[in-house]
Amino acid sequence: MSPVRPPAPGRLAPPFSRGRSGAHRPILLQKGARDLIMNGSHSALRSAAVFVLCGLFAVLAMGLALLSSGVYRSTTAESDRNFTRRTALSYLVNQIRQADGTGRVAVGTFGGSDALALTEHLDGTDYVTILYCLDGQLRELYTEAGFGLLPEDGIPVLELQSLTLSSEGGLLTLTVTAPNGERATVSLSPRCGLREEVGAL
Repeated sequence: MSPVRPPAPGRLAPPFSRGRSGAHRPILLQKGARDLIMNGSHSALRSAAVFVLCGLFAVLAMGLALLSSGVYRSTTAESDRNFTRRTALSYLVNQIRQADGTGRVAVGTFGGSDALALTEHLDGTDYVTILYCLDGQLRELYTEAGFGLLPEDGIPVLELQSLTLSSEGGLLTLTVTAPNGERATVSLSPRCGLREEVGAL
């Protein structure tokens, strides 16, 4: 057996192992180094994939949030518009039904705009409720008949661009226009019928 030579000065001795023949041979390190490099590459790829997925998730979450907020705003705006129209018509119809007596419902004008006149007789005196639009508002004015109040004296009920009234054959048609210009119409026939159009109230 030849003796193991010591490493030359300035050089590192490779590690040795004893083979089947008993001879010492250097252990090859190339495979282990290659595996280490490949493992590091796989780890970097996994980290990059996780980062990309997190980024996509964040973008999708932001997009869904923006879409949801846009749908909410649109739905809210449409609901507000429908609320104005429905509320105005419901209010007017209920007022007519409450005043539905002989000769108590009439169509006329007040302050240059269409108006409903609902008359009631109390203690020998006639009182009239006038419903009309003025300055973008549906207004109500309750006064003694012929008292001479002005359109500006009415109490604002809700925002409304205009109120249009028409009557034909006992059928009363009301058309309201919301502040955004959208319209809604309802027709009804008061049990008591309608008084002749009374002109300016």
